[in-house]
Amino acid sequence: MIKVRFAPSPTGYLHIGSARTALFNWMYAKSQKGKFVLRIEDTDLQRSSKEFVDEILASMKWLGLEWDELYFQSERFDIYKEYAQKLLKEGKAYESAGAIILKMPKQEVKIYDLIRGEINFDTANFMVRNEDGSTALDEKGEPVLKDEVLIKADGSPSYSFCCVIDDALMEISHVIRGEDHISNTPKQIVMYEALGFNPPKFAHLPLIMGEDGGRLSKRTGAVAVSDYKANGFIAEALINYLLLLGWSPGNDQEKISITNAIKMFSIKKVNKAAAVFS
Repeated sequence: MIKVRFAPSPTGYLHIGSARTALFNWMYAKSQKGKFVLRIEDTDLQRSSKEFVDEILASMKWLGLEWDELYFQSERFDIYKEYAQKLLKEGKAYESAGAIILKMPKQEVKIYDLIRGEINFDTANFMVRNEDGSTALDEKGEPVLKDEVLIKADGSPSYSFCCVIDDALMEISHVIRGEDHISNTPKQIVMYEALGFNPPKFAHLPLIMGEDGGRLSKRTGAVAVSDYKANGFIAEALINYLLLLGWSPGNDQEKISITNAIKMFSIKKVNKAAAVFS
């Protein structure tokens, strides 16, 4: 079964960029008669807020992006620690200064991105740097690879470790997220392999840029979804705009019903180039 997830962090309101990511995941699930999971990534207990959780849930409902399953990572800490201990026992991880750290093997990682095609990574590029910027070398003169923290010294799990475990246990078949996560992908694939999980398929969406060509921000016009609601916008109109922001049904339609869009939606029709928000 096709199963996707949208995984916002409740450290702020649901903004336009995240809403489009949620929409594309929801559309893909609907078009494939699959399931859409909403996972609140609230492992940062200091910055996460119930106010933001409530706002995200309300904004998703207002947009009509109803979910099939809902999870909170803050309720799953014991699961993450259990898998970290498993890697320790298997000798794939080690403890240092109270943290549990994955040994990063030297290997090539290849993925087929549903939007970008084949992408090749080499974990040898994840190197430890000296203070002067030079590459740190071991006693054999080989580059020292930067190992990945699984559980931090304060007991909280790392972002990538949580993602890998949850995506595997929740049986996520496709991870559709922003291209700013591409650098996380090879590290997470190494974690999948270390844990004995099969990685999902990946699709990295182009970012939404402001009219000035820079990353979308409040300064360039980005606002929370709830602001659009408060200003009297119709949810269907905002959905229509976001849908055509980086995806095309293959014609010049400027308005499309959600029913027809679901019938025509294909992740492979998502543009590779960044979309401009205006």
